[in-house]
Amino acid sequence: MVRAWYMDEEILFPKNEHHRIPPKFITLEELYQTSGVEYFQIDSESYERDGTLKQLIEERGNNVQQIVENPDEEQLKKHFTEHFHSDDEFRLALEGCGYFDIRDKYDEWIRIEVLPGDLLVIPAGCYHRFMLDNRDVYKGLRILKDTVYQAHARPSDGMNCRKEYIRKLYNGAFDEPREKIALA
Repeated sequence: MVRAWYMDEEILFPKNEHHRIPPKFITLEELYQTSGVEYFQIDSESYERDGTLKQLIEERGNNVQQIVENPDEEQLKKHFTEHFHSDDEFRLALEGCGYFDIRDKYDEWIRIEVLPGDLLVIPAGCYHRFMLDNRDVYKGLRILKDTVYQAHARPSDGMNCRKEYIRKLYNGAFDEPREKIALA
C-alpha cells in the first residue's frame, strides 16, 4: 500500500526517504485534496486486463503506454527536475520502488512511495519529480494522451494547463473525492 509524507528540505541524497522530524504522513484523501493526485491499486502482474485501469484509460483518453525501466543517471537527473505535463499522466509501478514528489497547494513537497501495483494519476499542471529508492530497481508504466512526452520545467506558471490546475486547486475541485470507478 502506498505511503505519502511531507518531505524535509534537504535533497543532497534524493534516493533517501526524507522524512521531516517528526515524520508527517498524509492519507490518500489528504493527498488528493491538497494536490489533485489520485491513487488506485492495480494488479501489477495482470494490469493489461485490469478493469479499473481500462476504465480510466477509456474515460480520460490516455492511450499511449511507455515502459520506464531502471533509468540511468542521466535519465534520473531529468526525471528529478521539477516539471509538469500539459495532460494528466498515469504512472503505474510494476517492479521495484520509486518516489514521486508532488508540490501541494502550499508549494511544499509531498513524497509518495510507489511499489508494484500503485497507480498515480498526476493532474495536468501539477509540479512533480521522480526518483528511485536506494535499491535502484524500478519498472513502471507511463500512460499518456500523446506520443510526445513533454515536460515543462519550473517555472512554467504562465501556461494555460498550469493556470487551470491552480484554479481547480484553490476553487475546491479536489475537496471531494472522485467517485469510485465502477467495475462492469
